[in-house]
Amino acid sequence: MSPHASFPSYKRPLSLLIALSLGSLSASALAADADTLVVSADGGSAAAAESAWGPAPTIAAKRSATGTKTDTPLEKTPQSISVVTQEEMEMHGVSSVKGAFNYTPGVMTGNRGSSNVIDALSIRGFSETNTNQYLDGLKLQGDNYSEFAIDPYFLERAELLRGPASVLYGKSNPGGVVSLVSKRPTTETLREVQFQMGDDNLFSTGFDFGGALDDAGVYSYRLTGLATSQDAQQDMNKEKRYTIAPSFTWQPDQNTRFTLLTYFQNEPETGYYGWLPREGTVVPITDASGRQHKLATDFDEGENSNKISRNTKMVGYSFEHRFNDTWSVRQNLRYADLRTDYRSIYGSSFNSATQEINRSVARSEETLNQFALDNQAEAKFATGQLDHTLLLGVDYQRTRNEIRAGFGSASPLNAIDPQYGDDSYAISFPYDYLNKQEQTGLYAQDQMEWNRWVLTLGGRYDYAMTSALNRNGDSEVKGHDQAFTWRGGLNYVFDNGVAPYFSYSESFLPTSGTTKSGQPFDPSRAKQYEAGVKFVPKDRPISATAAVYQLTKTKNLTADPASTLFSVQSGEIRSRGVELEAKAAVNANINLTAAYTYTDAEFTHDTKLKGTTPVEVPKHMASLWADYTFNETALSGLTLGAGVRYVGNSKSLYSETEDNTRDGKSNRNFNVADYTTVDAAIKYDLARFGLPGSSVGINVNNLLDRDYVAGCYREYACYWGAERQIVGTATFRF
Repeated sequence: MSPHASFPSYKRPLSLLIALSLGSLSASALAADADTLVVSADGGSAAAAESAWGPAPTIAAKRSATGTKTDTPLEKTPQSISVVTQEEMEMHGVSSVKGAFNYTPGVMTGNRGSSNVIDALSIRGFSETNTNQYLDGLKLQGDNYSEFAIDPYFLERAELLRGPASVLYGKSNPGGVVSLVSKRPTTETLREVQFQMGDDNLFSTGFDFGGALDDAGVYSYRLTGLATSQDAQQDMNKEKRYTIAPSFTWQPDQNTRFTLLTYFQNEPETGYYGWLPREGTVVPITDASGRQHKLATDFDEGENSNKISRNTKMVGYSFEHRFNDTWSVRQNLRYADLRTDYRSIYGSSFNSATQEINRSVARSEETLNQFALDNQAEAKFATGQLDHTLLLGVDYQRTRNEIRAGFGSASPLNAIDPQYGDDSYAISFPYDYLNKQEQTGLYAQDQMEWNRWVLTLGGRYDYAMTSALNRNGDSEVKGHDQAFTWRGGLNYVFDNGVAPYFSYSESFLPTSGTTKSGQPFDPSRAKQYEAGVKFVPKDRPISATAAVYQLTKTKNLTADPASTLFSVQSGEIRSRGVELEAKAAVNANINLTAAYTYTDAEFTHDTKLKGTTPVEVPKHMASLWADYTFNETALSGLTLGAGVRYVGNSKSLYSETEDNTRDGKSNRNFNVADYTTVDAAIKYDLARFGLPGSSVGINVNNLLDRDYVAGCYREYACYWGAERQIVGTATFRF
């Protein structure tokens, strides 16, 4: 048999050494005679008061500002929200924002397989890229290949609001909003140093320092940094990231707080971002002798000269002042600069006659600048027996991206016997553009409470502008859109924490391009009906939600029947489903998370795709995680955790525009098989050695080393899921 038939992979450095060394340390600790460490999990008075913009005392956060822009209990928010705390991210050993949502319902995190170049997600059946990620309440607006990527080590929490949210955020994808909260200064002294080693030559060093700068706590700081280097799963690719985030708080009194927030990140290499064909991943390749082959999970269809680098600089602040018991104001501001250098030879189709992957080339140098500002005034008052939390706001954002790019063709690569080294290419489509986006929004929201009832009403008016200046042709296309969106929701909160709710919400999203006649497209619109029940008891650290919804996006682009080179705006996508989620610190020993997702998505109106399912939208997904901490006996301080994730089969397209006869029948879609992965963790608290807050541990993702295709965007764009990775972490606090 040809040595290329099985495509072996040889990537397992250091993992055995890590396991043995950490195992030895854990064994020594178990033999030590020390005081038992007791962890409180009451989530009540024993824990610090939780803020929507700060840490949560357990994995079951109970407050969020993502769904209302006010510090609101989850049971009083009329849409489903998932909060992933820093504690949960640490236990799962996540290394990306999308990885933080692996155990969250309603979201598909495997859109790009093992690649972490961008945090591509699919929420309630709608892909989310460039549009829906927020940091500290302000949008991280991407464009073209320019995408922000925040390291989870710098986050206090990562939140997911499911469903349309334009009433608070303006133009946005209908699936939902990803909201990230940065680590912020603390008046309590914090000194942390972290070391990681793992498979694929992973080496990482981080630190997190903070505390008060004066005795009164008027001035405080936080300084967080991280340096990470590892080989990507695919051959010839590396991932390197160097990040530092200084922040500073001035709080002259209990009514005023100003926090300076900065984030500086250099990524000389961001890793693999290619496309593999359906042949060799979903189905085997059959060679001339009849033998079948699968591409290895570390197969790279590109060249050694491929490189994607990013440099991110962000400076901003968060300001709040309370005038009296009624009125308070907040202002969030940020300026961001993102430099991207994208050079890629990638697979674009597969030639079954020659077993070759046809390749294209994309090269782009981009400079993106973004300014974002959100002004809010909040009033708490009563009219008779009705309590109000009134929010008035105006926000503004402006994004400018200079793109100097070129696209063309490159030499093909034999999939069975790849011969690398020919990275020649021909640019056939130069692309020199200046893209601009601008949005101004006025919004108002009233959260009214009477007895156990909570009525939330909000409305917003937006003015959005987009322009694309073609420097090659000296032509410019501009779009001006105006939209009014609103939301209404009703909750009934029982004394035991059970809260049934119903809501209606809307969103809009500007659509680039023009019709055949040259008319600009209208924004797409979406509306959602959602009903559910939440359970968030006051005296126990539990948060659970069950939701059903129907979400419809209209004015979707679809192929023009009169000309395949153009589109018309008559498409409609309908998504409906059920989502279940529970998070609980059951007692001082046990943490538990469980989730289930049912998504029924379909093109209900489309000139080509009517009746089909959007790509990379599994109908069923489920996950379960549990960890147990020993607080007594000789095992005191040891935590064992394990989780299982199931992703059902999904659909992909053979082609965007043509009907295909494949596998003996006419079918536009092909199936991507379901898969199940298992994760595990072991952690040991070093408090018994006089190091409170310090720990050592091992995370194993994809414990059984399952080979699976995480998803396919098209028949030429499939993605292997992440291989097994063993990572050892040592965290020391002093």
